[in-house]
This record gives sequence, structure tokens and C-alpha cells, in this order.
Amino acid sequence: MRRPGQSALALAGLVASVAGCALPDGEWFGAVPTPDPTHFRWCNSGEPEYIDPLLASSTTDLKVVYALFDGLTSYGPDGRPMPSLAERWESSADQRRFTFHLRRDARWSDGAPLTSADFVYSIARLLHPLTASRNVEAGWKFRHGRAYTDGTAKLLLADAPPLRAGEVVEVLPDGDAPPPDSNLRRARTPLALRDAPDDNTAAVWGRVPAGGNVTIIELGGADRRFAYLHHAAGADGVYGWAPLAALDAPHDAHRYQVRELLDAVAARALPVDRRRTATALGRDLLMLPELLGVSAPDPYTLVLETEGPTPTLLDLTAQKALRPVPRQAVSRHPRRWTFPEHIVTSGPFQLTHWRQRDRFELVRSTTFWGRADVRLERVTIYSLGDQSASASLYHQGGCDATVANNLPAAWLPALAGETGGTRRRDYTRAPFLGIYYYIVNTERLPNAHLRRALAHALDRSELPALLKGGQLPSVQLTPGTPAAALTAADRALCGLAEDSPLHALIVEAGLCYVPAPGPAFDPLRAQEELALARAELGEKFPTRIGVKFNTGVEYHKHIAEWAQEQWRNHLGLAVDLEAQEWKTYLKATVAGEYDVGRFGNIGNFPDPEEFLSSFRCASPDNRTRYCDPEFERLLDEAELEPDRRRRLALVARADARLLDAAPLIPLFVYTQHHLIRPYVRGLDVNLVDQQDLRRVSIDPAWREAAP
Repeated sequence: MRRPGQSALALAGLVASVAGCALPDGEWFGAVPTPDPTHFRWCNSGEPEYIDPLLASSTTDLKVVYALFDGLTSYGPDGRPMPSLAERWESSADQRRFTFHLRRDARWSDGAPLTSADFVYSIARLLHPLTASRNVEAGWKFRHGRAYTDGTAKLLLADAPPLRAGEVVEVLPDGDAPPPDSNLRRARTPLALRDAPDDNTAAVWGRVPAGGNVTIIELGGADRRFAYLHHAAGADGVYGWAPLAALDAPHDAHRYQVRELLDAVAARALPVDRRRTATALGRDLLMLPELLGVSAPDPYTLVLETEGPTPTLLDLTAQKALRPVPRQAVSRHPRRWTFPEHIVTSGPFQLTHWRQRDRFELVRSTTFWGRADVRLERVTIYSLGDQSASASLYHQGGCDATVANNLPAAWLPALAGETGGTRRRDYTRAPFLGIYYYIVNTERLPNAHLRRALAHALDRSELPALLKGGQLPSVQLTPGTPAAALTAADRALCGLAEDSPLHALIVEAGLCYVPAPGPAFDPLRAQEELALARAELGEKFPTRIGVKFNTGVEYHKHIAEWAQEQWRNHLGLAVDLEAQEWKTYLKATVAGEYDVGRFGNIGNFPDPEEFLSSFRCASPDNRTRYCDPEFERLLDEAELEPDRRRRLALVARADARLLDAAPLIPLFVYTQHHLIRPYVRGLDVNLVDQQDLRRVSIDPAWREAAP
């Protein structure tokens, strides 16, 4: 339960503060405490917004999510997928059908078996519009996924000539108004919502009053006589099973205009004007999970079918959005099921305590299939939104490791021994598959010339001296390795000279992607673009521009002040700065309540599509409101291309178009910085900064093993 009490930030304030960059010298950063071999303490980078895997969207969320929830695969020491809930898998030659064979000893923390049906439920929940997940794009890879989220995809339950029962259709607009939702129903009498499609033995956890409105999510039970429903009661709502016959269908007789819905590959061969259309009654149309191409032939086999060739599907299986969630917990408390008193988990640890803005307390799961290999008994994850507090708590022995980049920038040179002292042996600096950029609200700043002027006016070469952590200035959105740091063979593969200012991404052996460059520092070009913007906007030219950033990371403020000075000096623009707490900042940028804001993208695997997809028109994480049909077309075409080399060529064209429109301004490629005690084992530092706590252990005899 959440309880009031002293926060981790306050705790850090009580310890002796380590000020500025005048760090005390020594072999380690602070005295090394005597470790508890059963307990690992981790300083996280703030309060998670969500720990529901389907809703979690920031790096702050992930450390808790991945400790609590397992996936088909998990992250190996190198950050690439390794078997977990799936013991093995195979894929079709066209990379559109993937079959996973699940382990038979997987359990939820309440003891229930974890089966392929849990994945079908979870993927349907991810995609359903009621969930409103910002991770939904991962599910759009599956057949009809986007139309499912839009609410336009329906399964035809009866013949509607020339269409036949069992076909998937899309509901067409009904004049100027959207057609009514054929999944809506009304309770004929008071309904008991049960935990299974069964009238007799299933537990009752919710009730719907007579006349209450519900939405059908799924059909099940013998002869599909039961419906899994959502009832929007109170702030949380409730899901459950009830007899289909107990429901009235208000749109039963409504006549819908429908058209056959094809997957992306079939649609390419059959234009819209040649597809069959029909009139169907509301009673014969339902949006159901089976139209997604996600199926469970038996409890331990999961089949995933995709819209087009998906060479990165295996990489997606380790990510948060495809980790299953427990229907039995979500149904009872859809928005509160992750509270300690309600939560059901599947990972190596279980949640016992959560004090907001303070800490999460976890214990080793008694039901996890691999519990014999989990070395830790307890894990404490501190929610530290302030870098100085995190580093100070570590220095005083209060935690055993900090997460990546939760250290004050001013301290990094001293930690690295670059200011004349000793490099701390517990400090690690490593490459990172992440990019830091400014996002631009294209509704508030709709003129592309103005956005390009902002991009051309920033001299990114000044950032390394400001940030002090080895970060790489960049005008490219997709992060990669600088040309000079590539091997000669990789430079030849990428077509880059050693002195090229660009970086490149080795996608797989023998395949290189060179991200498109955006507007680089050019003060004269910036002035030219600014003049064009003034001419086009006239009296609508903004007199001031606001830059928002989140608190807790000191260099966000430093970068904002740097950009403010650059735009004042090179463009003569008045710039206002505003800092917000992290969760408030996330909500403000989603709502479009900003002009320019800071953001970053940490890749989960080396592929540029992951970095571009959040700028699609319909992406729920498209905070810029940028929408370009040609950008969409290029990415759509890429998603249908089975040859990965040609696919990347299409992505590169979309990349170039996006950066030319400047709804974002790349600034630098991250490096990652960690403090890890010498007695910590198995906390892997890899390119994507993903660790699996099942491998972590504490070595109390570390001094004997030290060189």
C-alpha cells in the first residue's frame, strides 16, 4: 500500500551532500559498505508514471516493470532477446507468421498458469481503444492492428452478400457522423460480472445495473454464449463475463456500410475501389480479438501473424508492450491493478510495498519458473528524480547502483579522473543507443521555415564541453557510432570516410544504416529561414517562444539556457524557459501544452524504424503533432518490403523528409554513465541499457576476488 512517510529525496538530503565537482578523491566513489548478500538497492531516475507494462512509456518505468513482468523473451547480457516464457520459436520464410512454444511451468504470482491465452488477451488489450496505450504502435505490427485501435475493424458474424460470415471488414463512415459502435450493449436485467464464461462456479466481482451500458470485448464459453464486457462504472470501471443473451443490442438493426478489410500485403494488390462492399446489420458485426491474427492453438503455443514482413518481431517480444498482463487482476481494477494490494505479476520479483516518490520494495517470487536461479531475496528501487540526490545516496552507501545517466553532469569529469584525480573504479561510461532532441509543437509553430531556423541556429559542437560526459553532437535522429570510431570494414560498408561528421548504425552483420542528417549549424542559413518565416507568417510571427523541460536532471536546464542564448544571439528571438516535474511534463507535452520541449529516445534494438514511428500521424506518442502523408507512405511501403536493404532505403527517405520538416531538432547521442558497487554481479551494461535482475547477485567476498 502507498503510505505517507519520508521520501527518498528527503533521505538523500539528510546525508552529507557531495557538492559541485569538488569530489573527494579515492579508489571508489565513497566508502564501500559491507553488503547484504540477499538485498540489492537501486537508485532509479524518478517516480514511474506507470508500472502496467502496456501503459509504461518512459525509461523511469522500465526498471520496475521488467523486474515484475516476464516476456516471451527477456534481455540477455548483451541486450538482445533470449528465451524466457518462450522456450523456442520459428518464423515463416516471409517473416509474417511467428510461432512460439511456451514453457509449461510458468505461473502468475497468484498461482494461476500463464498460458498463450494470456498473450492473446494482453495484445488485444494493448490495441483496444479503451486502454489508450501510448505503446500501441508495437501492436500495429499485427494483422489489422491499427484498424482495431481505430475501432473500425469488425468480424462479420453472418453472411452479408457478397461477403461471408467469418470475414474481417471495416465499417465505413455513416455520412458526416461516425457510425454507432456495434459492440455496445445494454443490460436487460441486473448483471453479475464473473471471472470466467460460466454461470455457476465463477466468482462475481462486479455488477451492472439494469439498463447499464457495456462494451463487448470478447466472446467465449460453450457455443460462445458469454461475452467479456467492460462497464464504465466509477473512475476505474470493471471487466467481466456475462451471458450474451442477457444483453440488449441498441444498434441491432442499424444498417452499416462495410468493406472487406485486407492486411497490408493483400491491400497492396487490391486497390480500395476494387474491394467488395456490403450492407450488414449491427447484430452481425463485432470487433473481437480473433481478427488480429493472434491465436492460441493450445495453452502452450502462441501464433502471431503480422501485417507485413516484420524482421524485428523477435526484438519486440522482450519489450514492455508485449509482456502479458493478468486478466484476473486487470478485470477487477483496470486502473489500480498494479497497486500492491491488487497486483499479480509473472517476473522474478513480486511487489510488496510502494511509497510514491520514495521506493518500491520487491521480494523474490515464489511462483517464478526460474526462481531457483534468482540469487537475490530482496530488491529496493528508489524513486530519485534528482541526480544529486541519487549520487549522494550512493556516495553515502544507501544504494548499490545508480541507473544510467542519473548522475550530475558536473561530477562526470571527476568520476572519470579527467580533472587530475583518480578514476573511480565503480564508475562506468559506455556507448548508448539513445538520442537527445528538442521536439517542436507544429500546431503552435506550424511554419517549417521557422522550425528550420531554430535548428540551423544551434551550434551543437559546444555541447560536449557543457555536458562533460562524452556525448556526441548530432544532427541525425537515429543514434549510432561516429564514423571515426567504426572499424575500417564497417566504414567501407557504410560508405563513410573516417573524417565524416556523421554516425552510422550497424543493423546486423553486413548491413549498415546511415541516418539522414537534419539542418546543421549555419547562422546565415538560419537568418534566411527566419526571414522566410517572417514573410509567410506576417503578424502571426511569434513574439516569444517557450522551452519546457523536466526537473531532476541538471543538464536539461543547462541545455535550455544554452539554446536560449543561441536563439537570442543568432536569431534575435525572445525565449522563455519553464521547468516542470517529470510526470507533469509528460502530461503537458502529450496535451500539446508547449512550444519546444526536450525529449529523448532510447532504442530497444538497432533499427531506425523504432525511432521514426513515433512521428507517424496516428502515433499516440507523437507529441509534435507532425503529420505528413508522404512520410506515412514511405514508412508504409517500407513495412511491406521483405528485403531489409531495400526496406532501409525507404526508411532513409522518410528519415530525410522528417528532419527537413524539423518537427524535432536532434542535439546529441547519449552516452550512459553508471555507478555500480564492486560487489554487484550480473548488472549488465549494454548498448540498450536493459538488465535482467534475475542475473544480479551480491558477492560479499568481493575483496578477496578483486585484482
